[in-house]
Amino acid sequence: MLLGLGIVAGLSLVVSTLYCSGFVISWDRYLSPPEAGMMADVARLQPRKILRVEPVRKVEQLRAVLAEAREGGLKVSIAGSQHSQGGHTYYDDAIVLQMHAFNEILDIDPDKLQMTVGSGCTWDQLQRALAPKGLAMLVMQSSNIFTVGGTLSANAHGRDIRVMDVIEVVDSFRLMLASGEIRNVSRDEYPELFSLVIGGYGMYGVILDVTLNIHVDELYEQRATLMDYTEFPAYFAENIQDNANVELLLARPSIDPSPKSFLREIAVVTWEHTEGDPPPYPLTEEKNITRDKFFFGASRSLDVMKRFRWYAQKRVELGTTSKRILSRNNAMRPPVAPLALLDYYSVTDTEIIQEYYVPTGHFVGFMDAMRDILTEYDFNVMSSTVRYVKANDEAALSYAPDQDVFAIIQVSNVQLSEEGQRQAELATQAMVDAALALDGTYYLTYQLYPTPSQLHRAYPRAAWAFERKRHYDPDELFMSLFYERYGHTQN
Repeated sequence: MLLGLGIVAGLSLVVSTLYCSGFVISWDRYLSPPEAGMMADVARLQPRKILRVEPVRKVEQLRAVLAEAREGGLKVSIAGSQHSQGGHTYYDDAIVLQMHAFNEILDIDPDKLQMTVGSGCTWDQLQRALAPKGLAMLVMQSSNIFTVGGTLSANAHGRDIRVMDVIEVVDSFRLMLASGEIRNVSRDEYPELFSLVIGGYGMYGVILDVTLNIHVDELYEQRATLMDYTEFPAYFAENIQDNANVELLLARPSIDPSPKSFLREIAVVTWEHTEGDPPPYPLTEEKNITRDKFFFGASRSLDVMKRFRWYAQKRVELGTTSKRILSRNNAMRPPVAPLALLDYYSVTDTEIIQEYYVPTGHFVGFMDAMRDILTEYDFNVMSSTVRYVKANDEAALSYAPDQDVFAIIQVSNVQLSEEGQRQAELATQAMVDAALALDGTYYLTYQLYPTPSQLHRAYPRAAWAFERKRHYDPDELFMSLFYERYGHTQN
């Protein structure tokens, strides 16, 4: 009897251990790896068979690949870290240019506060080059594993409340066109290409290297305030927007699924100037990865873990109960912007990112609409973030061309089944409609769920941008699933 109970207890322990290990280890990566010759981006929504991946290391190699594609009637796609989620970096039977080896730090000028880097450099590489010199990025994505070229192609934005879009810090870049010609592009030289390529998702050519404006590294105090979401716009206008002491902003709406908490409670985090030792400051690294992956993974299926994670964000991650002093560089990298805990691979489900831009005065109305839609479609929301983005119409496909907006970003877990994807598509289209109804837009970096009509309503210059793509690339050498879906549609 006792032996039988021991066996049952042992089996129960093994089963429990295997179940819990799945919150940390993506077993499907080993048990069901991707099929050889297939490619997809990080969300794995649109896998396609490609011809080959071409790791590009030199300009002449790149020019030769483009010549091969022109002569053979092949298509070319351009890939960095592949964290876009709309098939921007690959295409059926295409040669995929992998740009990571274009990663040389070409120049750092502390007097001009500029640096020139290869487009395959990651933001982490740039930070590691700048920090010992007492310098920092002015704008960068939270995830520092992304490439500079990819960030330019998406015209991503950062946390700075005065300089947000990456287009604002680009001085110039070199671009290889489909013909193999190289152009030096800036606001003064080929200004149309400057506007098109930044935020152009690889449609016009290959970015070779970039000259960026940078910043001095300095110390900030991280502060957090909890409030109801309806109070946030006024709080931002009164305490943050024109406060010269505030440099960076990030807000976290609640992911606790309780009706009284979900997207209602919000933690508003700022990084404000403070005194301290002069730079250089050592860079921080991500810690407690196994622990954090466990809690994040468990929250995919257990609401109680979402409640716990939200409690932890309020009390620990966001520092609402303690004083934190960080350098500018470290405010833009792990552990403030964790990365490793988000690594996940499953054959049944995936994490998608969605991002909507709404004028600051319509924030509350959009949050109410989004909450209703997410609840109606039973979306499994894993995290939510709000940033501020000032109006800027330099990019042809600008997401905030004429009004200051709040960017509402969320990560959700969705099923890869046909029914699961249909639900995600319908929910996304409903949220896009909600943003459009409030004079907002959505981010083109993510899924292909929105309809062509929605894209053209959000981006009135899209038809012109697609026409200019065919002007600079008449044979449509550079192709992607994104361009295939939208590139030949009209308003």
